[in-house]
Amino acid sequence: MRPSPVPRPRARHHGRQGGFTLLEMLVAIAIFASLSMGAYQVLQGVLTSDEVAKKKEARLSELQLAFTLMERDITQMVPRSGRIDGENNKVLLAASRFGQQSDDWGMAFMRSGWLNPDGMLPRSHLQRVGWRLKDHKLERLSYLYPDPVIGTEPRIQPMLDRVTALRLYFYDKGAWKEEWTQRNVLPYGLAVELDLEDYGTIRRQFLIGAGGQRADNGN
Repeated sequence: MRPSPVPRPRARHHGRQGGFTLLEMLVAIAIFASLSMGAYQVLQGVLTSDEVAKKKEARLSELQLAFTLMERDITQMVPRSGRIDGENNKVLLAASRFGQQSDDWGMAFMRSGWLNPDGMLPRSHLQRVGWRLKDHKLERLSYLYPDPVIGTEPRIQPMLDRVTALRLYFYDKGAWKEEWTQRNVLPYGLAVELDLEDYGTIRRQFLIGAGGQRADNGN
């Protein structure tokens, strides 16, 4: 008899091929896109917060610089009048609404302490300065000489923007006053109020070292 043929093992057929189906790929892509969007939003939030923080830091630095220069000017105010446009001016502290061509309050006075090492520069240690509000900018005005001749324009230094109001108050005889009408004497203190678009009202009070003193130049 011929031996019976040995049956060959049948190949097994799996119900699915290896890899991902189209649906699984779409789900994976959707999950990845969602995670990427979330990560982008987090990163964008961090960058935005950092930018806002830097802008606030720069703004505070501007405020600090403006008030530092203002403090130096006011605290070193001296009882000396001078000439304006070539004419004698007997007012020690010229402070009024629309003074110095301001859009609000403005002021001008003489200060000392303008550094001139060994007298090397052809100018005095005295300097005529002013402050005003112009086009929503706080500006500092300064002259090279204490008694400028006719037609001399001041150096205009923008100090702070987004300022909507500038007000001045004067301390004398134990009280704050809204006006200063004494021509030949300085107040004991000066308060400056600024209305800012971003920080509201900020008030700084300064002590005048020569407060109460009268004119020392006979004007």
